[in-house]
Amino acid sequence: MLLFNQKVIKFSVIIIAFLLFSGCAFIQDPLGQKKIEQLRQKAESIFKRQNIASSQVMILTMDEENTILSDAELAMQEACAKLNAYVIRSMSSDNFSMVDFLAQQQVIRSLDNCDAATKKLEALLPPPFTIDN
Repeated sequence: MLLFNQKVIKFSVIIIAFLLFSGCAFIQDPLGQKKIEQLRQKAESIFKRQNIASSQVMILTMDEENTILSDAELAMQEACAKLNAYVIRSMSSDNFSMVDFLAQQQVIRSLDNCDAATKKLEALLPPPFTIDN
């Protein structure tokens, strides 16, 4: 009987030690909130930059057509279509928290292409219009 109690006590000590040590462990950002916030900020920055670039292209091409700028703007608009649609949908929706997960993933996948197309257009704009990051 004494042998059984020693096994139970040893097992209990091991379990208690494990629980104590695992309770002291600190998991930094377990839900990935920091990464989500970084993605949100990146998307917001790209959205603002591409809108500024589009406005500047409209101003520059008001009097004369510049096919290089127009083509770069069109490429940017196509690359940023998912981001723009998502933003418009979020602004027009009263209950935006219920927007589907698939649309969010499509926006995340398109951010790099949108950013590259925006930078390409910004590089074509005259110096006073160039946006620095």
